[in-house]
Amino acid sequence: MDTYRVKTSDKPIKSKRVFLPGSKSISNRALLIASLCENKVELSNFLFSDDTRYMSSALRGLGAGIEMDKANKTCVVTPSRSRQNGGDFFLGNAGTAMRFLVSYLNLYNGVFRLDGDERMRQRPLTDLIDALNAVGCDIKSEYGNGCPPVIIKADGFKGGDCWIVGKNSSQYISSILMSAPYSRDGVNLSVTGETASIPYIEMTINIMWDFGVGVLNEDYRWFAVKPSWYKCSGGYAIEPDASSASYFLGITAILSGEVEIAGLGKNSVQGDTFFADVLMKMGCEVEWKDHSVILRSDGKLHGVDVDLNRMPDTVPTLAVVAMFADSPTVIRNVANLRIKECDRISALNSELTKLGAGVEEYPDGLKIYPKPAYKPALINTYNDHRMAMAFAMAGLLIDRVVIENPSCVSKSFPDFFSVFEDFMG
Repeated sequence: MDTYRVKTSDKPIKSKRVFLPGSKSISNRALLIASLCENKVELSNFLFSDDTRYMSSALRGLGAGIEMDKANKTCVVTPSRSRQNGGDFFLGNAGTAMRFLVSYLNLYNGVFRLDGDERMRQRPLTDLIDALNAVGCDIKSEYGNGCPPVIIKADGFKGGDCWIVGKNSSQYISSILMSAPYSRDGVNLSVTGETASIPYIEMTINIMWDFGVGVLNEDYRWFAVKPSWYKCSGGYAIEPDASSASYFLGITAILSGEVEIAGLGKNSVQGDTFFADVLMKMGCEVEWKDHSVILRSDGKLHGVDVDLNRMPDTVPTLAVVAMFADSPTVIRNVANLRIKECDRISALNSELTKLGAGVEEYPDGLKIYPKPAYKPALINTYNDHRMAMAFAMAGLLIDRVVIENPSCVSKSFPDFFSVFEDFMG
């Protein structure tokens, strides 16, 4: 079995400056949008990971030119000129690629099948499928359970008025919005109930604006996109990944010291950048600059009661940091974590308990009770990159923590463990 044993450390982090790979969320959005532009687009600081590999492979299969230069972190996208197509695409457990392509493929003509691994076949798409079928698309779940495989009989995206449940995934909304400019009639999208993970929708809208397409937005409850087309002068820079930054902010919080995350400042389009503010509530000092954020910690942390609906990918990070606070931490309003790469709420309960933490599991979150001492454990990652990276943090202060299947970090941060070791060195 592939494992990684974390080396403990009690040394403060001494004024480290961290440069992180490009954002997974921005890379996949920019990749899809660039494939719809009229000219070549160079994406700089592009993330090379499993998720972007699945997305780029599908776009190549649709006729787009994708030239990767890993050494220089660039991806040059030449749009597909043909809309006559069809095909069968395997997307692993790449949720962004699956959800974004369910809308995007309707811009083509032909029959498509989208499939994924065992976990992807458990991740629901019903809300997105129903919304798209309401505007003239022909999409069905092959097994009738609302999950992949998905069959799309594409004949152009007609557009019109549709409705979607907002609480389950912001990616459904982003998916429709990004393809809507190429619909025949435009799209008016209404959201029922609470809208989850709003910063990711903000990110989508900002990137669309960067590529010349506006979105009318009424309080994230109603969106309108008119027929249009994406434009780019030739280059688009991708921010470092804010979710990945959370681990290095968290390490500094628990060990004490100072870290600066380069490229993620107060004007970042990524909501997860503001995980630093959660750590500030726990007792850290945070300094925001235009193009970076600095966190300082004395290692004395206090528990918090926090709604993380706006940044759910940071929940595993906070759950581990909470083990080293002086009082309990409550994480609320993240029920959609149950349909991520794994059921993260249940998984966190299990692995935190293994280490000796006290945990209460709720339908939409967790309460973590710190303990004065913890015990060794083999951490099950559930093939979830965020579980592996978060629990690596725990191993810095708990002896003999072993991460199973550490290679699962390839989904979003293939070099995580080498960067982690350099950071601790």
